[in-house]
Amino acid sequence: MPNCDVHWKTGAAVGGGYAGYLAWGQPMPHVLTETAGGVLGGTVGGLLPDWIDAPTSPWHRAEAHSIAISGVCGYYLKDQILPWQSSLRDRAEGYAQARRAAREPLVQLWYGLLEFILRFVAGALAGLLGGYASHLALDSLTPACLPVLC
Repeated sequence: MPNCDVHWKTGAAVGGGYAGYLAWGQPMPHVLTETAGGVLGGTVGGLLPDWIDAPTSPWHRAEAHSIAISGVCGYYLKDQILPWQSSLRDRAEGYAQARRAAREPLVQLWYGLLEFILRFVAGALAGLLGGYASHLALDSLTPACLPVLC
């Protein structure tokens, strides 16, 4: 992957930004947790197209780099991410309430950890989509461009 450094760094920035945007309006610790998840998800998403279509040559781009296939998948995944995020946030809030009600420190720690993980994963889902889109946007600017179908 000749542009691996560019793809993961850009994916991390875009993924974190997109996750933070979707998390905005929540309490700041939750926004920061989801943004951190978005950075990790964006890093993975920024590298994912080249993991699927291994860069064996400059003209390696196939299905994972296809404008039409990725666009359709991204459109439908975007509509799935918001309900998933909402479900993860609801479950995290349930653990937050359980943590506040718990008397034992270890139980409080356990519920706090579960809450953090769910909020982090909610951000990582958005970050994955943002990072993947950033990879395609960067590759579309190269001389090889992107294939329409495969």
